[in-house]
Amino acid sequence: MITFADVTVRFDSFTALPAFSLHVEEGEFFTLLGPSGCGKSTALRALAGFVDLSAGDIHVAGKKITHLPSGKREVGMVFQNYALFPGMNVRENIAFGLRVQKLSKAETDRRVAEIAERVDLSRQQLDKQVAELSGGQQQRVAIARALVLRPKVLLLDEPLSNLDAKLRRQLRVQLKELQTQFGITTVYVTHDQDEALSMSDRIAVLDQGRIEQIGTPQDIYERSATEFVCTFVGEVNRLSRALVGTLVTAGASGLDADATTYARIEKVKVVRPGTAHAGIAVPATVDSHTYHGMHNVCHLRTEHDRLRAVLTAHDGWRPCTGERVDLVVDPDSLLQYPGANAGSQDVVAVAGATR
Repeated sequence: MITFADVTVRFDSFTALPAFSLHVEEGEFFTLLGPSGCGKSTALRALAGFVDLSAGDIHVAGKKITHLPSGKREVGMVFQNYALFPGMNVRENIAFGLRVQKLSKAETDRRVAEIAERVDLSRQQLDKQVAELSGGQQQRVAIARALVLRPKVLLLDEPLSNLDAKLRRQLRVQLKELQTQFGITTVYVTHDQDEALSMSDRIAVLDQGRIEQIGTPQDIYERSATEFVCTFVGEVNRLSRALVGTLVTAGASGLDADATTYARIEKVKVVRPGTAHAGIAVPATVDSHTYHGMHNVCHLRTEHDRLRAVLTAHDGWRPCTGERVDLVVDPDSLLQYPGANAGSQDVVAVAGATR
């Protein structure tokens, strides 16, 4: 559906995207994820026609759009600040693109009413000024304005970043439902890993204009292809060489003692000493707890490391500060990457299995 073929974008002497290649399937909810300045918004704006390419091509539905003006690319875009017209009411905002296309008033009214119903905007809200709406309602107006033009592709540039945390969580669900309802190919840009993991069919993780990994949310999280992806997505413990050596000595022969090793914090288990478990136990002391509502994070100290583990109500107990416990690690859950002297980080060893 969407193909970036060796796309390069330069701003004077700075290269924002170097030889960027990517393919998005039809109907996918595809997310570009990465830190600020990684090139994700540049890629989106290049697709929208707001940024000129220095090299390469972009195709949509088999059609080369590299040099087409933005208005002829059949893409709809929702900006971070929604870019709604404050001097127009909701109905006029949604109808703006249709009037530019010189559709008849009857057809414009029909399509505005149809799209408003589908994004859950009432007739009363259509006659309100934009400033009278909540942030979530304004977002729906921006989406309606993009979808009323019936684009082939919907582009979303951090559309939830200006909302409070509770509303963001609610609108993630609504956005995904809308995308599924319309079946429209969607490219979503965010730096929020929770958004990316909960909404996407596939994710591309970017760093400094380059794609570190493309995969399903589960691939990205559980089989992180590079050390950057591993540390950027989710929370991890970095294990010392001494602790990895202890695990190897205890039977985790598939681990590379010289590799950089990580354990996601929910993969570290805490049990009472002597309790039966699946994995390798290491003696530890509880330093402290932090409360997160649905779970606690237990801060632990071993002979060589300070690690974190997630405790939930299902664990059935909460050790006290200063208590001696066993920290249990399943070697199959560990993520390993070649050390600084071992060359490229493009190969991941998960429990000794090369991927």
